[in-house]
Amino acid sequence: MRKLKKIFQSTFMRVVSIVLIISFCMSGFFFYDSYKRQGDKLKGYYWVYKGDKALKKEKLQEAIYCYEKGVKYHPTHYKALYNLGNIYVVYEDYYSALKNYEKALNIKPDYERARIDYALILSQVYRVDDAIEQYKKVLEYQPKFIKIPFLIDSKKSYFHNRGVAYYNMGLAYRTKSLLAGINKQTNRELLNQAAKNYEEASEILQSYNANYNLGLIYQLLKNNHQAAFHYCKAIELSPMEYEAHFNYAVLLNDMKEYQGAQEEFQKAGLVLDSKGEANKTKYIYDILNDVNQKAVLHPDKEESTAPEQVFEYKSGKLITDTKPKKKKEDELLKFYARCAKYETYYKAGKNG
Repeated sequence: MRKLKKIFQSTFMRVVSIVLIISFCMSGFFFYDSYKRQGDKLKGYYWVYKGDKALKKEKLQEAIYCYEKGVKYHPTHYKALYNLGNIYVVYEDYYSALKNYEKALNIKPDYERARIDYALILSQVYRVDDAIEQYKKVLEYQPKFIKIPFLIDSKKSYFHNRGVAYYNMGLAYRTKSLLAGINKQTNRELLNQAAKNYEEASEILQSYNANYNLGLIYQLLKNNHQAAFHYCKAIELSPMEYEAHFNYAVLLNDMKEYQGAQEEFQKAGLVLDSKGEANKTKYIYDILNDVNQKAVLHPDKEESTAPEQVFEYKSGKLITDTKPKKKKEDELLKFYARCAKYETYYKAGKNG
C-alpha cells in the first residue's frame, strides 16, 4: 500500500511539473511580446535609476547616457525625458531640451513643472507667443488635490506652480514688449499685460523677484507711486538686494524726492560694499554726490527717515563711523528694509 502511494505521489509530481513546464513554454510562445515589454521596462527603470544617481553627483554626460538608455527601453518614462531636457538646458542645447520636454508632455500632459520649463525655453529661443500659450495651459489646469501630512500637499504645489506660471508669463510679455520696437501703443499694452501677470505672481508667491519686476514695469509705465510701492515690498522682503534700492533711488530722484533718493543710494552703495563690488560702489557714490547737492538746494518738505550716522561695512560686518559705535545687525536690517516715505507710497500704491 505504501509502495503504491509513493509511486502515485512521485508520478503526480512529475505530471504536475511537466504540465507547469509546458504551460510556461506555451505562455512564453503566446505572450512573448508582453514578457519582452516587461523585461525592457525593468531594464529602463535600472538605467533611469543610474541616471538619477549620476545627476545627483552632477556627472551630466553620464546622466545623459543612462537616461537615453533608460528611455530606449522604457519610452514612456516621462521623468527621465524631463531630466534629459533639464540637462540639455545646462549645455544650452535648447533644441534637444525642447524635444525632450515635448516628449514628456505628450506622455503626461498635466506635468506642470515640465510645461513651465518648456515654456521658459520657448521664450529663450524667442518663441514668446508659444511660451505664453503653454503658461495659459498651466493656469487652466484644475487637478484633484491630494494631501498626506508631512509628505504630500498637492494644493500647495498647485498654487506655487500657478505663481511661477504668472511670473514667467510676465517675463514673456516683457520680452515681447522689447521685440515690439518703437510701436509705443503696442509696447504699453504688452507692459500692462506683464504688470497684470506680475500682480498675480506677487499675490501668490510673495517674493522679491515678483515685486521687483512689477516695480520695474510700473516705472517704465511712469506709474510712479505703484512702482514705489512694489519696490518697497521687494526691499521689505529682501533688504540686502542691491537692484531694488538702486531703482527705487533712481525713481525718487526722478520724482524730485532727493532726501529719499539719498537714503536709498546710500543703502545701495553699502550693499555693494558688503559684496566687495568696488567698481559699482564707486559709480553709486558718484551719483550720490550729485543727489546730495540737489538735496541741499531742494530740501524735502518731509523729514528723511535716515539716521544721522553713516553706515559702513568692515570685515563683512556693519558698523557706524559716529556714536553709537555699534548697532545690532537686526536693527540695521530693519533700516534697510524700510523705504523712505514707505507709508505714503504704500497707501498711494494700494489705492492707485
